[in-house]
Amino acid sequence: MTYSLNTLNDKRGANVAARPGWARFTDEFGLALGLVALVFWLLALFSYSSQDMAWSTSGAGGPLRNRGGQLGAWLADLSYFLCGFSIWWCVVAGLR
Repeated sequence: MTYSLNTLNDKRGANVAARPGWARFTDEFGLALGLVALVFWLLALFSYSSQDMAWSTSGAGGPLRNRGGQLGAWLADLSYFLCGFSIWWCVVAGLR
């Protein structure tokens, strides 16, 4: 297999115009929103209690123990139901 001598010399990069400010802002805003969602998910997973009323359990009827509230209880329960304790690999991938 042979390659052209200019295969590794990318000349397109020099002609590409800089992205407008709003495009960069939306990218960074999306990253910040993703970080907030990831922190909420971590909070919900760390404070998971099987006695909370959630997706797969009816709960014990007591107060919520999940720090994320009802949404956090549902999110953590659904995460553990779908992936078990392997959900932490998804968290690691999200942090990456």
